This record gives sequence, structure tokens and C-alpha cells, in this order.
Amino acid sequence: MKIFRQIAWASGLGIVTVAAVCGAVAQAQSQPAAGQENASAQPAKPGFAIESEMLTYSAMDAEGGAVACGVAQNLGAADSKCAPRGAVNNASGVVIVSGDSSAVAEFQLWRSDLSTMDILSARANRYCPQQSQRGLISSLESALSGFPVGEAMSVAKALFTTTSVTTVLGGDILDQTMMNDIAGHLRADGVQVVIPDTYMPHSLVTVNEARSPFLSKFLALMNARGCVDVKAGAEAAKPAAGAAATDRQSEVTADRDKESIARGIDAYLESLTEPAAATAAQAQPLGAPPAPQAPVISHLNAVMRADGLAQEMGFDATSSNAGDNSPWDVLWLKALESGGDEVASDNMIKGSKTNYTGGSVGTYALFHLNGELECSGVFYNLTGPMLLTDIPKLVDGTTPVTAGRMVGGCNPSPK
Repeated sequence: MKIFRQIAWASGLGIVTVAAVCGAVAQAQSQPAAGQENASAQPAKPGFAIESEMLTYSAMDAEGGAVACGVAQNLGAADSKCAPRGAVNNASGVVIVSGDSSAVAEFQLWRSDLSTMDILSARANRYCPQQSQRGLISSLESALSGFPVGEAMSVAKALFTTTSVTTVLGGDILDQTMMNDIAGHLRADGVQVVIPDTYMPHSLVTVNEARSPFLSKFLALMNARGCVDVKAGAEAAKPAAGAAATDRQSEVTADRDKESIARGIDAYLESLTEPAAATAAQAQPLGAPPAPQAPVISHLNAVMRADGLAQEMGFDATSSNAGDNSPWDVLWLKALESGGDEVASDNMIKGSKTNYTGGSVGTYALFHLNGELECSGVFYNLTGPMLLTDIPKLVDGTTPVTAGRMVGGCNPSPK
């Protein structure tokens, strides 16, 4: 019995000793070495592997094809197998915009300007001499002929000044990639596509004032402006000898109204060359690099960009409101997340191998121009895991990438 007690005591001491040694080792491993404390406090930067990027964009492309198929079917441009209907296709076109697009804001400014010019022209035209309607003014020169030289040069300079615009892109570039990818699938499905954030329609062609809704309204406003110039018509406005006091009072009231209208037109003209309102500067974290300056674009430049888009969408000079009959829809796209993994494994029997994965998540919504939602959804996909040796088969198309999951989405239109 004494022998058994000695063995048990020795065993217990051994267990305690081993536990103490293991605890000391674990504590030593958990404490950073001198000089490494600051380094370990820094957050680890995510790695990068081109193999995982290939899988990520392959997953996105498969999603893009599925989204484009649903949109094309909804518009009636593609059949049940997503094949274009060809000559039978009477589908509307699609304007693709991203979450950070300025196209919608510029179009709203364009629409507001046209309404402003219509209102000012209508007020001023009451004082224009009655004459046969000759339609819209055909040249800017005739519109400016009734102005003093200084005012005419100012207006001409405002209209033809070219503003150099540098757009600072922020955030994930995947937005642009996804727009281009889905646009390509839509074109393959027979849908007409415009991407104003990539290229604003008619930006690299000369301005055709006969087709431009903005310039047509602008020239009509300039013509009306000459009718409310009190100084130019001072002699004609002088009452005849013996005129009644009431007639004189009426002319004074009319002159005041003309001056009010003229001030409104001049204020609008002056706003055309002003830059867009700058947003309030946001506080930057301590030590963070300075934020890039926001792009400066003039009021006129923004409106003329939107005017090119309006021409492409069928807005004409005689009717600035295409209304609900416009054969165009707006497709809003946003890339939410993207990324992948590189998983390296090592086995003494099977050896070493590396697997890659890649996936992306996005969302979209399709609208009529009147704001009515046609369809919307969220889509996501994951490609892999895939060995390094199998990735070339993915690149050359030997290994197909299946479409991911789509929540919601566009179903074929019932019409």
C-alpha cells in the first residue's frame, strides 16, 4: 500500500509539473516580444491574389448575365431562352446608372431650367409685338441682336464657355465594372443601352440647336428678353400729349413689370456660369489623408450634358416632356460586396495544395420614367473552391460558371 501511495504522489507531481510547464509556454507565446507590440496592434491588411480576382469577376459575370436576361425578358426584348427577338423587338431602351451617378441630378436640373425658361418667356412675350409665328429662332445671332454689346457678349460667353471637368471617382470600382458587364449582356439580348456615367450621349459632337431642347428654349428666352428692355423702348413708351393720367399709370405699372421680368431673366443667365454648390467639408479622422476635392462643374455644363441624354431619349425641341410614353427605362445598379479566399493546405501523405474562391453581391432596380418600379432584386454568387491548376479551364470557358442566387428579380412581362 505504501508503494502505491508513493507512485500516486509521484504521478500527481508529474501532472502538476507538466501543466505548469505548458501554462508557462502558453503565457510566453501569448505575450508579444519587445518591439513587436506596436506591430501587432496594426490591423492586418487583406491579401490579394489574382486567381481569386478571376473567380470573383467570373461570379459577377454569371450574375450579370442572369440579371440582363430577366430585364430583357421583362422588356420584351428576349424570349424565354434569353435569345433576342430581332426585328419583332419593340422593347424600350435602358439608361444604366450607378448608386453614385450624377446623371439623374443633372437631368433634374435640366428639367427645372426648361420650366424656368418657359415661365420667363411666357411673362416676357406679353410685351412682344404681335407678329406671325415663325417658329423657333434659327440662330443665336438674331436672338442677341436686340441686346447692348456688353450684355450680348456676356450671354454668348456664358453659352459657349467650355468647362474642363475632372471627375474624382471614389468607392469601389466594381460599380463601373458591373454596369459595363450587364450593359454588354443587355446588348447581346437585343436591348438598346445608354451609360451616361461612362459616356454622356452626344458629348463629342457639335451642338445642334435645332434638336437641342435646351438651346431652343434658351433662344426663345433671349428673343423675349428684348421685349422687356425698358430703355430700348423708352421713346415708344412715352405717352402722347394730353393722355389721361390713368394711361400713364398703366404704362408705369407695365414698365415695372418689365423690369421685374428682365431681372429674373438676367439672374437666370448669370446662374448658368456659376459652379455647382459645394458641399460642406466633412471632418477627417486624425492622421487620415486629405479628402480629394469635389469636381467643379458649371450649371451650364451640367445642363448641356443632360441635354445630350434628353436628345438620345427622344425629347425634342418642341416638346420638352416625353412623359410616360418615352420608350426608355432606368436601370439602377450597385455593387455591394466582393472578395474571396485563398486556402492553402499541407498533408504529409497528399502533399500541398491551394484552393481559391471568389464571390460578389449586388443589387438593382428597374424603373419607368414616371418612377414606377418594374422590378428589383439582390443577387449574389460564389465561384470555387478551385485548384490553381483548374483556373485556366475557367478562363478559356472549358469550365462554365453557374449563375448564383437572385432574390426578387425581374420576371418576364405578362404583356
